[in-house]
Amino acid sequence: MKNNHSSSRKIFLLSLLFSAVLIVSGHGRAQAVVEDNAPRMIKGAKYVGTESCVMCHEKEAKEFELSTHSRVSNDKAEGEAQGCEMCHGPGSIHVDASGGKDNIINPRRDPQICFTCHMDKKAEFRLPFHHPVLEGKMACADCHSSHGPDARPWTTTSLDSVNETCFKCHKEQRGPFVWDHEVLREGCTTCHKVHGSINDKMLVARD
Repeated sequence: MKNNHSSSRKIFLLSLLFSAVLIVSGHGRAQAVVEDNAPRMIKGAKYVGTESCVMCHEKEAKEFELSTHSRVSNDKAEGEAQGCEMCHGPGSIHVDASGGKDNIINPRRDPQICFTCHMDKKAEFRLPFHHPVLEGKMACADCHSSHGPDARPWTTTSLDSVNETCFKCHKEQRGPFVWDHEVLREGCTTCHKVHGSINDKMLVARD
């Protein structure tokens, strides 16, 4: 009996060590495409202030005022990168060209912008089981609305429900079912770590 207990403990410790190696080294599923921590910049662009953005993006500006991100201040930028330009980068070239897609930073196409602040999420995406954001198959904006005024406190997930965000892709889990999965009433995130997990199916614990 004692030998069985010792063997089980050894297997458990080895599995923990293997998981740690995967996470640290970035091998297998944990390998990341986005590796650097440098914020993206448009060469030659300068900060112009949110007031310049409002002239064309009035709707987004009104939404942003009510969002969680609007309460964030980038003190390290000495007052330059504030408001819209904290995420979209300096906008002078974009403004001078009266718009355009290639002269402004778009966080939807580059999750590194989000990772500048949300470093813990970048680490979770490097876990063995994760949504393929680092691989470029998904974007943070597929689940989160950074401008959205109807977000849950301290998140950019819609108030409609965390489940509704998941159902956009996982339609087969919506139901109706003959026997409901009762925990869904409390939300998918009760059982799943949505950014990344060491467990299959991104479960918070082994099943």
